[in-house]
Amino acid sequence: MFRKPRLRGASKYLAPGEQVLLTTRRHPVVLVKPLAIWLATLLVLGSISMVITESNPIVFVDRAVLWLSLAVTAYTIVPGLIWWKSSYVVTDERVLLLQGLLSVNVSSVRLARVTETSFNRSVLGRILGYGDLKLDAAGEQLSLATLSRLPRAGEVYRLVTSLLLGEPDSEPRHLDPGEETTGPLPQVKL
Repeated sequence: MFRKPRLRGASKYLAPGEQVLLTTRRHPVVLVKPLAIWLATLLVLGSISMVITESNPIVFVDRAVLWLSLAVTAYTIVPGLIWWKSSYVVTDERVLLLQGLLSVNVSSVRLARVTETSFNRSVLGRILGYGDLKLDAAGEQLSLATLSRLPRAGEVYRLVTSLLLGEPDSEPRHLDPGEETTGPLPQVKL
């Protein structure tokens, strides 16, 4: 289910009268690679330190390992902070991506320019609950062409599609993730 939209600083990038329908971060799966690199590096540095200083402590090696570990940790924290500060915002008129720590980069696409949408969910995405939503415009390259690693991407896809089709009900739908939406059942006459 969608939560109430959180603006997280997005309100200053909206046009007057534009209504926020959804705000979300990328799925936390984007943090797996930096965390795996961090963990592997710490394991390698720790092993090197243990092998070299097994019989007698060498202060220089221990300090070098400590500083390298701190540098790798700082390097790992940056993607986490960027993930925390970045968000997709879907309004009744546009789709925006706000990202950055010190400086904010805002990419947006007016829904009126979008002619086609496509939705892709890998096997891992199906298991973990994320997918990619691609927005296409005829003959144009959009600044925000792909919304990658979206949590609940199927629901976001249905929301964006309903906005593109001009359905009057542009409120996020609260759907059961396992529910197939195939439309109403036909009447059976006996």
